[in-house]
Amino acid sequence: MKSARLVLAAILLFLVVAVDFTGRLMSVLADGVLVAAVLAVLWPLLRKSE
Repeated sequence: MKSARLVLAAILLFLVVAVDFTGRLMSVLADGVLVAAVLAVLWPLLRKSE
């Protein structure tokens, strides 16, 4: 029973780190998508002014 608790604790700690990393990665990807969308909208305006 004691080793099962240790294994469960290790799995939960791994999941905490994995969820945090995945959340950070998704945040970076979402920011990239928003920047790409802004550039796609503004690109024709920037090209006309040159």
